[in-house]
Amino acid sequence: MDTLEAKKGIALQISHALKQEFGLNMPEEEVALLVQDGGVEGVDIECRIAMRVAKDAKLPPQEIAKRILPHLSAISYARASVSGGYINFTLTPEFYAGFISQAEGPETCAPRKSGKVIVEYPSVNPNKPLHIGHLRNAILGDCISSLLSECGNTVVRMNYIDDLGLQVAQSLCYYIGQGGVQAGKKFDHLLGEQYVEVAAQMESDPALKAKVEGIMHGLEHGGDVCAKGREMCRRCVEAQAQTLNAYGIAQDVLVWESDIVRAGLLSKCLTLLEREGVLVLEREGKNAGCKVIRLGTHPEFKGLEDADKVIVRSNGVATYTAKDIAFQMWKLGLIDAHLKFGDSGIRTVGGRTVVTSCDDGAAGAQYNNADTAINIIGVEQEYPQKVVRVALEMAGLADARRRYVHIAYGHARLKEGRFSGRKGTWMGYSADELLQESVERARALISSRFKEYTGDEREAIARAVGVSAIRFSFIRISPEKELVFEWDKALTFEGDSGPYLQYSYARALHILDKEPIDANWRGALQYSEPEEHKLILAIARFSEVLNKAATLYEPHRIADYALALCSEFNAFYAKCRVVGAPKDVCEGRKRLVARFAATLEKCLRVLGIPVIRNM
Repeated sequence: MDTLEAKKGIALQISHALKQEFGLNMPEEEVALLVQDGGVEGVDIECRIAMRVAKDAKLPPQEIAKRILPHLSAISYARASVSGGYINFTLTPEFYAGFISQAEGPETCAPRKSGKVIVEYPSVNPNKPLHIGHLRNAILGDCISSLLSECGNTVVRMNYIDDLGLQVAQSLCYYIGQGGVQAGKKFDHLLGEQYVEVAAQMESDPALKAKVEGIMHGLEHGGDVCAKGREMCRRCVEAQAQTLNAYGIAQDVLVWESDIVRAGLLSKCLTLLEREGVLVLEREGKNAGCKVIRLGTHPEFKGLEDADKVIVRSNGVATYTAKDIAFQMWKLGLIDAHLKFGDSGIRTVGGRTVVTSCDDGAAGAQYNNADTAINIIGVEQEYPQKVVRVALEMAGLADARRRYVHIAYGHARLKEGRFSGRKGTWMGYSADELLQESVERARALISSRFKEYTGDEREAIARAVGVSAIRFSFIRISPEKELVFEWDKALTFEGDSGPYLQYSYARALHILDKEPIDANWRGALQYSEPEEHKLILAIARFSEVLNKAATLYEPHRIADYALALCSEFNAFYAKCRVVGAPKDVCEGRKRLVARFAATLEKCLRVLGIPVIRNM
């Protein structure tokens, strides 16, 4: 039994007591919302139900709590008492011993999280390297995917490749002009630098602008330009995949916008929207000739100037939002594009194959028809994302709207400043260069710390520490907040950092290496020290934290929990001797250390932080 099960048992007994004592019908699930962690020393769990029902019961909260108390005698794992209007619970020694002795079970999340979930990230334009804004997107998507997988969901990690936009046409103009021969740098970096040059030249060169527009037209309509564009974008995506792999960020499937267009997905979406009266032709005003979704009267857009959203321009060209609505419909199984999929030639984390949409592959229904579709997109895209959700609702697909989730995130920057892809201010601050610097700093940090290891071992530790420093710093901040990355906070073994978690894990394994668990020992587990109780209680709360983090799509809760868990472990380590303690005490504490390590390893897995066994 963990604290999640304990709280459910308490809520059930209180629900019964309310019915028997006061004739109040309050479901167990509603009572459970008021059963929380204790807020004072000596109280492990508390319930505020008496204050909640005082008005209905027409009694003071303390009187209500006292009358509920006798009904709680059946709870064997906690002692109940009343303080004011609070019902307090102190967990018994049997709870602590029982929790450590029981086999670990699978953590489960809320039922509505069951089934297939598509998580779309990082969807970087295929003409540049990832900068730290893209990196925040990728790490957030990767952690949410791992979090939902840990809860037993089938997760598809999808990377959407926009290979038809203006940026690609600008890069392709340069690429074709150079004969496609590129060398000397990682391809995505070289392409990004070329893009910055072309974008700047277009502002003062009408001929170049016309040439780029012609290439854009060619990308939409096939032929040699389209083939050359796919070649260029594929090389860039392969280079971007190297970056993602270096950070431990996994992918499952690539979906190319050009394949979606050729499959007729957009036309099916527009037909559906027109049939339902969502998409209308504007005959006058500034949007005359355009097909729009009229949003001015919708509650979510009330008071917004120019709320109507153009979906198809007067020249017949669909906007990005139009394509996005179509893509989300496909992911949720609302329209079928008969897309085909094959081997991309790219290998993701662990050497697994990344599949790709293509002309000559096999049908791939396993990559759509999701129960939930999650998009990781910056907070600046909140308006078009709201349009997508409302369009689904207006088309009579209210259930689909609920199944479509936008995870918005704020800007990410170093203390040195912000970045712009078009202006090239990411140069020198790409995700590749950030990791390179992190590993170099980690290498310097550990050069004198781990002298007992070989050079290769220290290098492996430096790379793992470099990755964890960045990943933890990026995921620790809740998505809606701006992220300002600081080296001094990221690369430390002492404070709130990824390396601190790695070091705590290695410390636990070191204890067990020195003094392995005696599998033949059959003594009774006894935990009497406060530090033991606090550590066990912290471990026992993992399922609760996992459940809430998955329900809210907030992996930063796992990061906060992991820090608190390691803090309790290190307090236990400082006070409670394991190696050299009496046999009964030693065996109990070793099992506690093992359970801590197993729980922390789950946290590291969700956060994508490399595990270091020796450190």
